[in-house]
Amino acid sequence: MSRIQDLVDPTIMGDETTMHALLTELRDNEPVSYLEHPDYRPFWVLTRHEDIKYVSQKNDLFINNPRTVIVPIAFEDMLFEQFGTRNGLETLIHMDNPKHRKMREVTREWFKPGPINKLTPMVEEIAREFVDKMEAMGGECDFVKDIALLYPLRVIMKILGVVPEEEPMMLKLTQELFGSQDPDQSRGDTGEAGMGVILDFFAYFREVVEDRRRNPTDDLATVLANAKVDGEYLEELDLMSYFIITATAGHDTTSATTGGGMKALLDFPDQMRKLTGNPDLATSAAREMIRWVSPVRHMMRTATEDAEFHGKTIKAGESLVMWYPSANRDERAIDNPNVFDIERDNRNQLAFGYGGHMCLGQHLAVLEVAIFYKELMSRLASIELAGEPKWVEAVFVGGLKSLPVRYTFR
Repeated sequence: MSRIQDLVDPTIMGDETTMHALLTELRDNEPVSYLEHPDYRPFWVLTRHEDIKYVSQKNDLFINNPRTVIVPIAFEDMLFEQFGTRNGLETLIHMDNPKHRKMREVTREWFKPGPINKLTPMVEEIAREFVDKMEAMGGECDFVKDIALLYPLRVIMKILGVVPEEEPMMLKLTQELFGSQDPDQSRGDTGEAGMGVILDFFAYFREVVEDRRRNPTDDLATVLANAKVDGEYLEELDLMSYFIITATAGHDTTSATTGGGMKALLDFPDQMRKLTGNPDLATSAAREMIRWVSPVRHMMRTATEDAEFHGKTIKAGESLVMWYPSANRDERAIDNPNVFDIERDNRNQLAFGYGGHMCLGQHLAVLEVAIFYKELMSRLASIELAGEPKWVEAVFVGGLKSLPVRYTFR
C-alpha cells in the first residue's frame, strides 16, 4: 500500500529518519505519484534528482502560480480572499517571469559573492560572540535553542538593520510562519492564526519602510524600502513580501543547517575529527551540511502544458511538488548520498533549488555556516549528545528544534 499521503504528515516529514525512509521508498518505487487528500487540492509528487532538476530549469513550462507550497484548502481560500492569490504572499519564490526577473534584480547585486564576502568581518564577530556564549555556558547547552537559532538570526537582523531587542519577536513570528504545524511553535492550527502571523509581519515592516524612506542608511532594509521597478516604488504586497522572505528565510534555513550540521558531525565522528583537525575545511563542510539537512523540503509548480515523467502524464493545469531532501539523497545522481562527507564535491546538490529560482541568499548561507564552524572547531576539544534531539513538525521548512549537547573547550 502506498504511503504517499504521509508526505503531508508533519510528524513524519519533520523527523529526518522517517522522512528519508518515506522518500527513499517513493524514489525507488513511485518516483512520480499522485497525492489526493481531503484537506489539500491534489498534486503530483516528484522525488528523483533528474526530474526535479528538469522542472527547476523549465520556468515557462512549470510556473510558481497559483500554488508554490503545500497549503490546506481552507487556508488557500482565505489567502485568496485577503490577497487575491492562493499564495497570499508575493515573495520571489511565488513569482513568475517577467515579474520575478524584475524583482530579483532589486537585490541581485547585493547578494553576489563580492558584496557578501565584504560582510565577513561582521559575521566573524557575531560567530565569536556565540562561540564565546557557548563556552561561557559551562559545558552544556541546547545547541539549537541557545546557539543555532540565534546566530543566523543576529546576522540577518544586523543586515536588515533590526535592533537586537526586536530579535525575539522576529524569531517568534518566523517560527509561527514556518512551524505552523508544530505544537510547540504554532500560533494555532486555524487559517485565522496563520493570517494573523502574516499581518503582524506586515505591521512591523510597514514601520521599517517608513523609517528607511525618511532616514536611509546603508542596510538592506534601505535598499528594499527605496527600491523601484519600472520607475515606481514596489507595491505594498510585493514590498512586505520581500521583507518577510528576506527576514525569515534569511535565518531559519541557515539555523536549520547549523543545528543539523552539528548532529551530522556527531553522527559521523570521523568527519568531526577531520573538521576539528582542519577548520579550513569549514566552507566545504558548510556545503555538505546544506545538502545533508536540505531545510527547504519542497516547492510546488503548475504545468502549463502536458509533461511526461516515467510513463505518467502531468496535464496542463495540474500541480507538482519537488522534494529536495529526496533529490539530495538520490544515489542515481549523488555518490554515497547517505554518507556525510565534508570534502564532497557538492556542485550537484539541489538544496538551493536550480535555474531561475535558485536561492539568492546561497552565498550568505554558506559564509555564515562556514565562519561559525571554523570558529567553533578551532576552539572545541570534545562534544557529545546530552539528550534526545527533537524535530520541528513541518512539511515545508524543517530542522531540529532541540539538540542537547555536552562539551569542553581547549
